Amino acid sequence: MGDVTIDRFTKTTFLNLVSFAENQGANQLVLLCNREHPQKDQFQRLYKVLDAERVSKRGMKELMGEEGLEENALKYAVYKIALE
Repeated sequence: MGDVTIDRFTKTTFLNLVSFAENQGANQLVLLCNREHPQKDQFQRLYKVLDAERVSKRGMKELMGEEGLEENALKYAVYKIALE
């Protein structure tokens, strides 16, 4: 999510992301949140409302590969949302 604040990630923003992903043929949406984001707790609550599942380190390996996995796991929290 980069440095976006929680007030900028609205329902419309989310629906636009979902629409874009579906139009591209995606069956899931993956969201990355920097663990040091000042509003990470608020994003985590929002992700629960959106039925996003937290991705484990093993899941991160499947998504991103093994190179840089340790660094990515320390830096990011990864969530995925099924679109089907």
